[in-house]
Amino acid sequence: MSPASPSMDLPAAEPEPPSTLAHDCRAPFRAAWPWVMCVVGLDYLSSLAYQPSVAFAVAGPLAPIVTVGVVAATLLLAVPLYCYLAGRSPHGSGSTGLLERLVPGWVGKVLVLVLLGFVATDLVFTRTFSAADAAEHLTRSPFGPWQGALESACVSGHDLASELPEEVSSRAHGLSNRQVVVALILLVVGSVVAWVFGRGITRGLVRVAVVATGMYLLVTTIIIGSGIVHLVAHPELVQNWHAAVFAGGSSGATPQSTLGWWPLALACVVLFPKLALGLSGYELALTSMPLVRGRPDDDWVYPRGRIRATRYLLISIALLMAVLLLTSTLVTTILIPAEALASDGPAANRALAYLAHGGPLAGGIEPAAVNPLFGPWFGVVYDAAAVTMLTLAGVTVMIGMRDLIPPYLYRLGMDWKWSQRFGLLTYLFTFLKLGVIYVYSADVDSQRGAYLTGVLSIFTAAAFTAVLDVWKRRAGQWVVFRVSPLFLTALVLFAGSTVVVVWAHPAGLHMTLWFVGATMLVSMVTRFFRNTELRFTGFEFADEASRHLWQDLIAKDYSIIVPLRPNGTPIAQKEVLIRKIHRIPADMPVVFVQTELGDASDFAQLPRVRVCRENGRVVAHITRCTSVPHVLAAAALEIAREGMVPEVHFGWSSEHPLTANLNFVLFGQGNVPWMVYELIQAADVPAERKPRVVVG
Repeated sequence: MSPASPSMDLPAAEPEPPSTLAHDCRAPFRAAWPWVMCVVGLDYLSSLAYQPSVAFAVAGPLAPIVTVGVVAATLLLAVPLYCYLAGRSPHGSGSTGLLERLVPGWVGKVLVLVLLGFVATDLVFTRTFSAADAAEHLTRSPFGPWQGALESACVSGHDLASELPEEVSSRAHGLSNRQVVVALILLVVGSVVAWVFGRGITRGLVRVAVVATGMYLLVTTIIIGSGIVHLVAHPELVQNWHAAVFAGGSSGATPQSTLGWWPLALACVVLFPKLALGLSGYELALTSMPLVRGRPDDDWVYPRGRIRATRYLLISIALLMAVLLLTSTLVTTILIPAEALASDGPAANRALAYLAHGGPLAGGIEPAAVNPLFGPWFGVVYDAAAVTMLTLAGVTVMIGMRDLIPPYLYRLGMDWKWSQRFGLLTYLFTFLKLGVIYVYSADVDSQRGAYLTGVLSIFTAAAFTAVLDVWKRRAGQWVVFRVSPLFLTALVLFAGSTVVVVWAHPAGLHMTLWFVGATMLVSMVTRFFRNTELRFTGFEFADEASRHLWQDLIAKDYSIIVPLRPNGTPIAQKEVLIRKIHRIPADMPVVFVQTELGDASDFAQLPRVRVCRENGRVVAHITRCTSVPHVLAAAALEIAREGMVPEVHFGWSSEHPLTANLNFVLFGQGNVPWMVYELIQAADVPAERKPRVVVG
């Protein structure tokens, strides 16, 4: 493999955090990758319901050619990118988890927090956009009985609103809009489904996904296949479209001048940001990796079989989507009249549904000539399949991200367990989505920009993470060989597209900034008030010898603990000083504890302990500390739990109290003696078993 091509089979540079591995272990079952692909397909394949219409609205007759650009970006950039990330983050944390490991400390936490803000934006608009498009399928359906029921419901809603007090009825005017009402109902139905599958992506949800995806692919294949067969039987239709494109065809809002292939290629690049909704779903594939069944002999830390199966999933669904997207766009662009695909036309945001219902076709073509099945009843079947897919798309994204976002908030210091117990985050996002539907009047076009912001920003973060990971793995090589051209191209494309979309539609960025600001404020406040919590999950021993020595020093009743600073006073000199100043007898055993600060931006900690004897002295080296006082207090309490209650002896510090407190909150190593004392006093142990803190 050339130096410029990153290997996709090397294990992760460092192990994933314990919370990520725990998420992997919470997977209720394992399934073959084709079944998990159906779960991912609920989000990814459901975009077929609206993507052909969006493509025509953006590019007019050029829609099939511009869609080639979207497919090329998918197969040449997105698929290799996420296949690489699957190998680097195989436990369900996705690109977010890899980014957190690559950029430790507060800088990494802020980057992850910004990314989570975009993820939250994507989550909200995935639900609201899908609900709005599903409502389009229902409200624009020409099926007579359904339209009669909708009209009756809207009249009843209008009458009910008119009976309310004036200040209330003036705010409820949108509830007489059938699009808004149907979208709100679908959101509520989706929330109920999410509540039913509250344990996550269970075996039952996978079965539902398989059935829903299978039915949707069946009816979609019938529609697209019938259109392709008709075009093959009438090649003049394709020839006329081709001639119109190269003659400089145009679409209302998007004038084109396409006299050759270079202008067409340029159009693909320029219009790509507006068509990127067809890429939604790849991050869900990574967060669903714990469900993918690998090989029986898979290593727990680096499961090669699961990684390989996930890559099969990514490649297969991308190829399937590429074929369906290209053929559906070609069929709808040629067969459906342009006026029907306009923003207020009957085929807007539901081109395939228009064909399924047997709508009037371009050039006077009879729908029955394309497929005799096309008509009201077949249209109802397609609408049911599409609405089911769109509704479940938002549900699966919400469930998939529910186990991804809270652990990061917890590591920032937010106590999210009580909110999970009462479902606070679920209720918060539900009300937010209902508000978005109401504010945007369930309009698909007005939400598209914000939805694009969420989708493209996630791809940008994934590409940045891959570029950074390859750069760090190739440390020591020439600069030109440390950069992956493929991932750098993906980063430029997705980042540039994000900037273009945000510039034109800043609403998605505004919502993201609100998410980030609120989360940062709440996490900092809760972190400050939770600093006296022990936030300690246990010790991890470097080896069995360290475990035995630790148990031995507890059993031998070491009554004096002396903390050491890394690279501070030598141990021999420290022992002489501490025994002299603190008047410790020479025959009294002393255990020295040397702490090494890890990522102080984390909140909970699982420190690593290595115990050894150095010139007859027992020294416990504790690394991966997020807070030195918490580790020292935990070590003292651990010794006091089974052995003699020890004393923790500190030297005097000349550090200013304000500076010490600030260093403790941000960097985990200020005002150590006072914090150790406070933590020990706050510990839930009997008073007689609490170690003493001595400062001299």
